[in-house]
Amino acid sequence: MIKKSSIEDHLPSKADVMNFIMLYDFLESAYIEMKDFSKKNPDAALNERKVKSLNRILKDIKDILKHEPTASYMDILDEEMLPSNSDVVLTMSQYRSALENYRKKYRRHHNYDIFWHTTDGEIKARDMEGDRPQWR
Repeated sequence: MIKKSSIEDHLPSKADVMNFIMLYDFLESAYIEMKDFSKKNPDAALNERKVKSLNRILKDIKDILKHEPTASYMDILDEEMLPSNSDVVLTMSQYRSALENYRKKYRRHHNYDIFWHTTDGEIKARDMEGDRPQWR
């Protein structure tokens, strides 16, 4: 019989959540920049340095999400065939969505407060992420 995976099988650690928060911020700021580039010139190719920089973020995110159902759909950017601005925005949108799913899966509301559900127990979200109005 195949065992069904449960949320308890792959809980993040406190370190995973801290890394998630950092990478979420990196991805968000890069996404905003790339969206602006894409509006101005959607078919322009990125330079190799930008692709490598973005891939460092994407690879680390992919590592955090390796046990999530979305992981198999998340590609990194091709460093040889430099992607266009619009291709990068599409890829980053998929990562943003996967991060949101992860956040919703492991973050819980309880008695007017929010907690991360981790291997280290329930950790108050505000203690780890500060005041993030977009996450309330």
